[in-house]
Amino acid sequence: MHTVEGCPMCSDISLEENKQSFLISEFDYSYVRFPKNQYYKGWVVVFLKRHANELYELSDEELVGYTKEVAHVAKTINEIYKPVKINYAVFGSLCPHVHYHIIPRFFEDDPHAPIKMDEKEKFLTDEGYKEAISRIRKVLV
Repeated sequence: MHTVEGCPMCSDISLEENKQSFLISEFDYSYVRFPKNQYYKGWVVVFLKRHANELYELSDEELVGYTKEVAHVAKTINEIYKPVKINYAVFGSLCPHVHYHIIPRFFEDDPHAPIKMDEKEKFLTDEGYKEAISRIRKVLV
């Protein structure tokens, strides 16, 4: 994995647990993480393993491989949570490291409301995290 010194994502995306999330899985090009804040039920983040700020910095092989992994994770989240739609969010303003937020959206969600990751906080119990991560791991294989 290529890292950039000082990038907070490079320093802890491979850990089983960091301040913001839990590791679900590792693929060839990415780490899949489960945010502790589950304000958006079933929200996961797929981080590029190596450091890059922009998608255009990836080789064709990396871009295809990483995008396939993102799609595979989204399909898994769809199968488990049965959302109406999955939103894909790629920001990077706070930390410029390529990563996709995969956010299941449901009928009760306001389709006009902007996605605001820090709008509210909803934390699960330790058992709730273990159960959700276990379900995702079983289907993600």
